[in-house]
This record gives sequence, structure tokens and C-alpha cells, in this order.
Amino acid sequence: MGTTAQNVGRAVSGVFKTLSQITRGLANALDTAVDFAYVRVFGLPFIVLGYRGTGKTTLLARLRDQIADIEEFDPDPTAAGGDPVPAFRAPVGANGGSVRVKPRRDVGGEYSMWETDWLTLYREAKPRGIIYLIDHTNVFQHKDGLNYVLQMLDEERAQKPIKVFLLLVNKSDLWQDEMTMDEILEDYRNEVRRLKSQAERLRYDYMIRESSALTGDSLNTALTDFFDAVRPRSQQKRAEGDA
Repeated sequence: MGTTAQNVGRAVSGVFKTLSQITRGLANALDTAVDFAYVRVFGLPFIVLGYRGTGKTTLLARLRDQIADIEEFDPDPTAAGGDPVPAFRAPVGANGGSVRVKPRRDVGGEYSMWETDWLTLYREAKPRGIIYLIDHTNVFQHKDGLNYVLQMLDEERAQKPIKVFLLLVNKSDLWQDEMTMDEILEDYRNEVRRLKSQAERLRYDYMIRESSALTGDSLNTALTDFFDAVRPRSQQKRAEGDA
């Protein structure tokens, strides 16, 4: 009897193990299909926010490979309502990789646009990620804008939550010879603490990087990591799991 019971137990255990492997395989296949649909067909939904003049339009133009001559690139301020930006393939990643992204609109950064254009864009785009730009100037305005976005995430938490928040310290080509990113962020101690706390509470990842949207310095690395975190199936985490 004991031997028979053991054999039955091993058989049942084997069946459950096989079913578990099949379930994991189906889940992986579904994740891969959803990821493919986002990065190749529909586009990864994200939005770019920040106070006026921080480089939002420049970032989107750089991402769309529309800056042929830096000296001649001088976009006009974005008007109320913003400018539509259709989905496009962004050349981010190593070895000439790219993903399809969907920012929807380029919006301005004036105070009057926060509760209108920013909030409307967030609700319409249902972004999986947010890029918020600051630079070495206008500290109080940047802090106000960042706090507004963090408050917006709290108040709109009934909406599908974001996966990642990228705080991008832009215009490094103008400040990197005179100061460090840590020195700039010293003025944002409270905001960074609030970002970290909210990320833990709302369960999203956050990144803090420096770059120059105009020259492209350090931008590809920051955006590669950002979009890898935005996509349904992170390629970096997948590689780590396979290692």
C-alpha cells in the first residue's frame, strides 16, 4: 500500500509540474505577443512634461531624428493645446535597435497649461511612462511643475498606473563644465524624496538621469532604459532571467 501511494503521489506531482510548465510557457508566449504588439504595432504610450523652455519639443524632435543641424534648431514655444505627435519608430537601444512609441502631443509648460493640457494629455494618453524635464535654471518653477505632476498621479491613481517615471536633468551641454547633476538635484531634495516615496507606494519605477536633448549626449542610454521599463516585457530583465 505504501509503495502504491508513493507512486500515485509521484504521478500527481509530475502532472502538476507539467501543468505548471505549460502555464508558464503560455504566460510567456502571451507576454511576448503583447510586447510585440506594443513595440511594433501600436506604440508604447508615454508623455513628456516640464516647465517651459526645458527641452520637451527638442527631446521629441531628437527622438524622431529631426535635428539635422543643431545650430539651426530653434523651435517656437508650444502654443496652448499642444501639437499632435503621431506614433513613430524611435531609434533607441544598442545595435541600431528601435521601438514604436506614441507620445500623442507635445505640450507647453506654462502654469496655465498644467491643469488643462497636462492633465488632459495624461488622461487621454494613459501613459505607461512619464518623462519630466528639468534643467539648471528656474528652480522654483521646475519644483512647482514636478510637484503638480506628482500630485496629479496621486489624484488620478484610479487610472491605470504608470510603470516608470524618468526625471531627466536636461541641457547638460550647458552646465556640466560648471556643476554636477548632484549639485543641481540638491535644490530638489524634497521633490526627490516625494518621488521615491510615491514610486514605492504606487508601485512604479523611477529613474533620474542627465542628458542633452539638443546634442544627444547621454540621451540614448537614458531613453533606452526608460522604454525598456515602459514596454510590457523588459528585455533587460528577461536577459537577466535567462543568465
